[in-house]
Amino acid sequence: MSEKTEQPTSKRLRDARQRGQVVKSQEINATVQLGLILLWLMVEGPSLQAALGGSLDTAILVCTQPLGDALAQLTNQLAAIIIRFVFGLAGLLVVSLTLTSMLQVGFLVAPEALQPSADRINPLNNLKQMVSLHSLFELAKMVLKVSVLGLTFAYLINRYAPSFSHLPQAGLTAGFAVCVQLAQWMWAVLLIATAVFAVADYGMQYYQLRRQLMMSHEDIKQEYKDSEGNPEIKQRRRELQREVQSGSLAGKVSGASVVVRNPTHIAVCLSYVPDETPLPVVLDYGRDARALQIVALAEKFGIPVVENVPLARALIASTEPGDYVPEPLFEAVAQVLRLIQEQMEADDANL
Repeated sequence: MSEKTEQPTSKRLRDARQRGQVVKSQEINATVQLGLILLWLMVEGPSLQAALGGSLDTAILVCTQPLGDALAQLTNQLAAIIIRFVFGLAGLLVVSLTLTSMLQVGFLVAPEALQPSADRINPLNNLKQMVSLHSLFELAKMVLKVSVLGLTFAYLINRYAPSFSHLPQAGLTAGFAVCVQLAQWMWAVLLIATAVFAVADYGMQYYQLRRQLMMSHEDIKQEYKDSEGNPEIKQRRRELQREVQSGSLAGKVSGASVVVRNPTHIAVCLSYVPDETPLPVVLDYGRDARALQIVALAEKFGIPVVENVPLARALIASTEPGDYVPEPLFEAVAQVLRLIQEQMEADDANL
């Protein structure tokens, strides 16, 4: 079985997305919601405290009234509190959860992920998931969270212990204020810890998904063969053939000094003529089918083809056709050009 060393192609990533395999961290959702709750408490907290205090005062005042009248007044006040504070906060959290999820994965409907699968109830698969890297990461994350919160709680209790001893003399308002302050500290620490874990969790989710979707050379070749019957691929291939026949792509490839590739689905044409261009120039590049066409033309014209995965990715990510090579890539491109020059000099010496 061939080793999976290649990054997933765009088609494989699209197919995975259709199956619901996307990078999504629940810790990011939790961080946003914890932050919104803390912000909501800071804004609405005084109003909530006043409303609850008013309800308590009303409960005391209506003690001498008929039961029906007393219950009506208390019910109206409690209903107003629930509508404003409980429903308001719940609506805010639902909207934030929806927006946060959409920001992470976009609008996604994956019916395939909802279909029943025998693999999900397979005891062997479930056992593998229990001892997987992800499950160990989740366990470590939970232990760290509990440890951080436990230590914080112990510190705050120790620090506010003198205040607790004076609460009976201070009254209900002072006791409530101390409890609120403790809760705010705990919530802030929880928010910071969750934010740190969210960054780590998203990185882990990304790493695991990319690792799961890695491909071998045979996978890439098979995917290319499978896409032969795809009408969109056929249309794109006809466009490439017309481009080659018109001479535009062939002309750019034939004028290249070297083609840098990765190794089957990215190809970049570089040209450097010391007396004509001050810096190496990106003539053209392509992905997938176009990359294979560029490599084929380079081999046809005798243009050196160098496999350099990091450089090919960096060039295609940071340049457009016609751009000079950016400064961060000078050294890497210079090494490739020196390699080509040394090879040409060695070939000339052997003639």
